[in-house]
Amino acid sequence: MMSFSAFEDDLNTLNSDSSREAEFLRELAACYRDMYSCAMVVAGSQADADDVIQEACVVLWQKYDEFNPESCFKKWACSITFNVAKAYARKQRRRRGHGLPDDVLANVVRMRTAGSELFELRSEILKKCLARLSVSNRNFLIDCYQNANGIATVARKQNRTMASVYSKLKRIRQMLSECVKNQMKQWGS
Repeated sequence: MMSFSAFEDDLNTLNSDSSREAEFLRELAACYRDMYSCAMVVAGSQADADDVIQEACVVLWQKYDEFNPESCFKKWACSITFNVAKAYARKQRRRRGHGLPDDVLANVVRMRTAGSELFELRSEILKKCLARLSVSNRNFLIDCYQNANGIATVARKQNRTMASVYSKLKRIRQMLSECVKNQMKQWGS
C-alpha cells in the first residue's frame, strides 16, 4: 500500500508536468479495455478485475519513466496488468485455497491477446475494404446502419422493397467479406 506522503509526491509530480500526464492518460485510455480484459480473464470477477486495474494503473504511473516511447504502450501496460493480476490471483488462491496455476493463466491470457490482435487486424483491413467501396455503396451502408429503422427507412427513401434493400446489403457484405479474406491471405503470406 502506498503511503499518503508518497501519493502526494506523485500527485505533485503529476501536476507539474501536464504534457507528460496528458500523454500517459491518452495512452492509458487507448488500451484500457485490453487491460481490463486481461484483468478479467485472470481475476475472474468484475470486482476483482476492478481491484487489479486500480493497482495496475498505479504501477503504470509509477513506472511510466521506465517506459520506452519507441515501444508499444499497450503491450507494456497489458504485461504489467497481467503481472498485477497474477499476484492478485496468487493471493486469492492462498486465501481461498483454490484457483488456476500461473502457467494456465498465462496460456489463457496469451490466447485472449492473440484473438484481440486478430480482431484489430481484421478491423483495420475492413476499414481499407470499406474505403475501396464505391461512394454509393458506402453511403448505402451508412444509411442502412445509421439508425434502428435503417432498412425500412432506406427502402422508403429509395422507393424499394425491403427485400431488395436486404439483397443489396447482402451483396455489399459479401464483397466486403471477400475483400477481408483476400487481404488476410496476403497479410499471412
